[in-house]
Amino acid sequence: MVRVVAETALWWVLLTVLDLVFISTVSLLEVLVGAALALLGAVTARFARRAGQARFGGAAHWAAALWSFPATLLADLARLARVVLRPGSAEAGFRAVELAGGTGAAWACTLISATPGSYAVSVDPPTDEPRRMLLHGLDRHSSALERAVRER
Repeated sequence: MVRVVAETALWWVLLTVLDLVFISTVSLLEVLVGAALALLGAVTARFARRAGQARFGGAAHWAAALWSFPATLLADLARLARVVLRPGSAEAGFRAVELAGGTGAAWACTLISATPGSYAVSVDPPTDEPRRMLLHGLDRHSSALERAVRER
């Protein structure tokens, strides 16, 4: 019960802070409405996480992944700029990445999807120890971040 309340409270605080950041004028009515809707969102987020059986997963390779994130971000921005400037140069497509043992699919998918070069489409199988991510990318080249979480 404590865990349920803590998770809901964490979501509520996060959503309330985001609302306060994005509203133009901070009035009492706006804060109350935002806080009430954030509570609804927090309860919904908890149910959605439970329904999806989302788990953080193993922490193997997280340090290498975080270390490679800034370089991947810059490289992907350059690739995105190239595609925008020369639309015919796009070679977008799907590719499968085998996750290294002990690597959590949830954080790996989130980190990879936070870059402009690729995003995670699915994880197969969706169990505690998934082995393969399906990614869609700007081109067929794998990033340093993908190599950091990939089975060697």
